[in-house]
Amino acid sequence: MHNSLNDFKKKCRQWGYWATPRIGTEYPSISPSIPVPQDKYCGKVDPINEDLAMEFERCVLIMQKVTRELYDVFMVTYVYRLPLRNEYDRRRILVRKGICETLDISETTYKKYLYTAEISLKLMLSQNRCIFVA
Repeated sequence: MHNSLNDFKKKCRQWGYWATPRIGTEYPSISPSIPVPQDKYCGKVDPINEDLAMEFERCVLIMQKVTRELYDVFMVTYVYRLPLRNEYDRRRILVRKGICETLDISETTYKKYLYTAEISLKLMLSQNRCIFVA
């Protein structure tokens, strides 16, 4: 199961890079204050198959309607690619706001929501069933 979840996380990362240009057009922006990630990291991720990307798309949009909290955590993790905690430069000036601070949740809650979102998406993609529990 652990290896299977790691493989699925890789697919989530691939989908996140595929979905990044769609922020604010096809996906509602989580917050206008969160900057769209730069494409400078795109070379590190293999492209996702277009059919699989569209299936992810369908499932993620269902997740948005059913459990907004899981959708927000999934999007800031894989599409916005925010760090878990705030990042500061050497002078302690905020460089990037973290997921926990952006969504005002604890790290434990973040991990629970992300795990639930990933497992729910995996179930929906493999079994075509919608099960989102926050």
